[in-house]
Amino acid sequence: MGIAEAIPGVSGGTLAFITGIYEELLDTIKRITPGNIRLIFKDVVLFWRAINGVFLLWLLVGMGVGLVVGVFVISHLLETEKEILWALFFGLVLASAYYLGRSVRWSGSTIAWGVLGAILSYSITTFAPVSGNEHPLYLFISGCLAVSALMLPGISGSFILLLLGLYDVVIHALKDLISNQDMSGLTTLVIFGLGVMTGLFTFARLLSWLFKSYHNRTMALMIGILIGSLNKLWPWKKIVTVYNKDTGLIESANNTIRLPDVELYKIVSEVNLSPREYGLLGDVKLLGVILAFMGGVLIVSLLFRYSAKPSEV
Repeated sequence: MGIAEAIPGVSGGTLAFITGIYEELLDTIKRITPGNIRLIFKDVVLFWRAINGVFLLWLLVGMGVGLVVGVFVISHLLETEKEILWALFFGLVLASAYYLGRSVRWSGSTIAWGVLGAILSYSITTFAPVSGNEHPLYLFISGCLAVSALMLPGISGSFILLLLGLYDVVIHALKDLISNQDMSGLTTLVIFGLGVMTGLFTFARLLSWLFKSYHNRTMALMIGILIGSLNKLWPWKKIVTVYNKDTGLIESANNTIRLPDVELYKIVSEVNLSPREYGLLGDVKLLGVILAFMGGVLIVSLLFRYSAKPSEV
């Protein structure tokens, strides 16, 4: 999950869903209540059990390690071997959708929910960014939406923030606070943070309830979301528009397949190309892409063979 969060456009929720810990993660978040937090002053052991501390500790440690790996390794691969990296994730997600689909009792209603999830996820990957504003209500709602998307498999929270036009606002306020102790953006961060916390606990409870009350349909919806997100993971892409972090403007990428400066630009929109079309613009790396895709499928196959299935979590 930590590695996934380091990759633009990939959600940590996707990996949680693939590895079968998604429902336990939702249940753990739901346990972090004021009542349970107060237990730390009465009985630390009881508090630890109440918040599912062992699970939470190992998850956070793993995410921390993954983030470090993501920053130093995955970021390098995104610059030099992005086609192979996307192919690996394409294989992971596609194989996961297949194996998870085997646990669903498919009927007319579950198929409809799966199609709805696919349409929703695919549409989000094609949305154009809007102009954001710093009205407190907009900041609060955006925080709720960003963290809700982060918890859904296949949807990136940072990408949603970019679509809402607040990526620059939040990142700059955070950067100024940390690097320059500039408090001018503190109000923005506090309101956005309140939205994030509200969305986190509200959405976790909603998803947990859906899994318990409508498990089959919810699984179908999530599988559909995974399938729809494959549009974002296609290995061969041409960058159409980018976000300039200095100016805060959306700019044309002039038909390139690679970012000219990963520190200055963030990809906003891309179009998928066939291997032949991509080969006219750059190195297609067909063999490497195929092997990476097969590697992703193999990883998921082994996970589902030797670990607990989602229904057993």
